[in-house]
Amino acid sequence: MAAVNSSLSADEYTCSVCLDVLTEPVTIPCGHSYCMDCINDYWDQLDTLHIYRCPQCRRQFNIRPELNKNFLLAEVIENLKEVQTDVTQCQNSAGPDDLLCDVCPGRQRKAVKTCLTCMASYCQTHIQPHQEFEALKRHKLEEPTGKLEEKLCTKHNKVLEIFCRTDKTCICLLCVATDHKNHDTVSPDEERAGRQSLLENRKAKIKKRIQEKEKKMDEMKETVASIQSCADREMQKHVETFSSLLQSIERLRSEVIEVIKNHERREVRKAEEIMEQLEKELKELKRRDAELAKLSQTSDHIHFLKKLPPLCVPPEEKNIPNFTIDRDLLPETLIKDLSALKKCLQEISGWEFVKTSEIGFSTSGFVLQNLKSRNYFLKYSCPLTLDPNTAHKRLSLSERNKTMTSDDAENKYPDHPERFDCLSQVLCREALSGPRCYWEVEWSGFKVAIGVAHKGIERKGKSDECRLGSNDKSWSLFCSDSRYSVRHSNNTTVVTVPNSPRIGVYLDRLTGSLSFYSVSHPMILLHRFNISFNEPLYPGFWALKNSSVTICPLSRSVDDSM
Repeated sequence: MAAVNSSLSADEYTCSVCLDVLTEPVTIPCGHSYCMDCINDYWDQLDTLHIYRCPQCRRQFNIRPELNKNFLLAEVIENLKEVQTDVTQCQNSAGPDDLLCDVCPGRQRKAVKTCLTCMASYCQTHIQPHQEFEALKRHKLEEPTGKLEEKLCTKHNKVLEIFCRTDKTCICLLCVATDHKNHDTVSPDEERAGRQSLLENRKAKIKKRIQEKEKKMDEMKETVASIQSCADREMQKHVETFSSLLQSIERLRSEVIEVIKNHERREVRKAEEIMEQLEKELKELKRRDAELAKLSQTSDHIHFLKKLPPLCVPPEEKNIPNFTIDRDLLPETLIKDLSALKKCLQEISGWEFVKTSEIGFSTSGFVLQNLKSRNYFLKYSCPLTLDPNTAHKRLSLSERNKTMTSDDAENKYPDHPERFDCLSQVLCREALSGPRCYWEVEWSGFKVAIGVAHKGIERKGKSDECRLGSNDKSWSLFCSDSRYSVRHSNNTTVVTVPNSPRIGVYLDRLTGSLSFYSVSHPMILLHRFNISFNEPLYPGFWALKNSSVTICPLSRSVDDSM
C-alpha cells in the first residue's frame, strides 16, 4: 500500500449521519460511505416501509443492500489518525530550548502563548479558554516568553507597562503615580519606536564589521592558500634537490662497485693465467716423476739405459712473472679519491636542523648546522687576543698576547680597574659579536679553565663572583690530565671523554647555546650550555701554576687536516 499523504486529515473522512469520523466504514452501492452502525440504524427506521435509500443522494434500493466493512477505507482512516496523532505530539512536545506550559500536570508540553495578565505560559490545549471565553479574550497574549519575573515591578509586583525616560527604566502604573511622578514617561511601544533607528544603526555597523571580518577571513584564506602553495613549491624544489643528490650518490655507489669488480676481475684473471701455467708445469713434472719412479723399479737393464737419458732432460722452464697484490686492492689514486668522497658524505651526514632561540631575535625557527664537522665551525672563526689590562700579575702574556702562562713570579703590570687582582685569570680584548663565533685553544700543564664571561664579572677579590663558572655571569670548562668538568653558577658537571689538548668553543646566538668540543674528526661535543645574551660576552681563561693556554690561529677556509 502506498504511503498515506500526511497533508490529509482523518477528519475529512466523516459519516454524514453521525458527523463523526467513520467507524467500521461500509460503502453502499451508490458509492457513499457510512459507519456500519449508523446506516443500519437509519435503514432499520425505514424497514417497515421497505424503503432503503442513501441519506445523501437519496437513491433508493428495492432490496436492502448487504453491508460489508470497507477494509481499505478503514486502513486509510487508521493511518491518518496515527499520522495526525504523531504530528500533534510533535507540535506539542517540548524541545530543550522550548518554554514549558505552566499548567500541564505531569509531563509539561511546549507553551504556545504567554498571558501577561495571568503571568503564565500555556500549551495549545490550555490556551483554549483564552480563545473561547470573552473575559479571558481581553487578556494580553504574546509569543512564549520566559523569565516573567523580569516583566514585573520588583516594588509593586505589577506588570511593567511604562518606560521612564528620566530614569531610563521600565516601571508599572503605581510607580508613575509615586516614585516617578512628574518624570518624562512614555509607553514601551513609543520608546521602542524611537530606539528602533538606533538599533538599525547598530545593526548596520555590526553588519559592516561582519563584512569587514568576512573580507579579512577571505584574505586570510587566500593567504593560507598562498602559504601552502609556496610551501608545496619549496618542498618540491628541495625534494628534487635531495632526490637528485640521492640519485648521484646511488650512481657513484654503483660506479664504485663496478670499478672495484672490474679491478677484481682483471687481477683474478691475471692470477688465473699464472695458475693455469703452473698447473700445466706441475702436471708435466708429476708425469716425469711417475715415469722416473716406475723406471727405478724395472729389472730390465737395457730398458733402463734406453729410457733414462730422455727422462733426465728437464722440461722447458717458462718464465712465470712475479705477482703481488696490494692489500688495498685498488690503485692509490682511486683510494685517495674514494677517501675524499667518504669524507664528503660523512660531512653531509653531520647536517641537522637545530631550533633557534627567541632571545634577542624577533622570531624563532630552525637553522641547518653541521656540528660534527670542523670545517663548519671554521666558517665562524673569530680573531682573539688576550687583554693585558685584565691579566693577573702572575700571568705572563706572549706570542702577541695569544698565550698566557701561570708562574710564581709577578709581572709589573700597572694597576687597572679591570684587572683580576687575586685570581690568575684573564679576559680577551674582543667582545664576541655576530650570530655565531668559534675559536680554539691549546692547553698544557696541570689544570686550566676555558670559558666566557659578561664584562660585568667582578675583578677584585677571591669570591665566587670573580671566578669563571662560579657565578651567573660566566660559564667555563675545566681541563686537567685526569678529567673534564663544566661549571656555571657554581654548579659542576663532570664530563667523561678522552683527554684532548685542543678545545673548540662555539657560541651560537641563534640557538642560544655555548658548546665546548674536543677538536677531532668528527668533533666530539663535551658539553652544551643554554644561555641568554643580556650583555656582551668575552672569552676568558684561568690557569694553575705551570699551566698555559694558547689561542690557536684559525682560517675561515676549509681545513682538510682534521
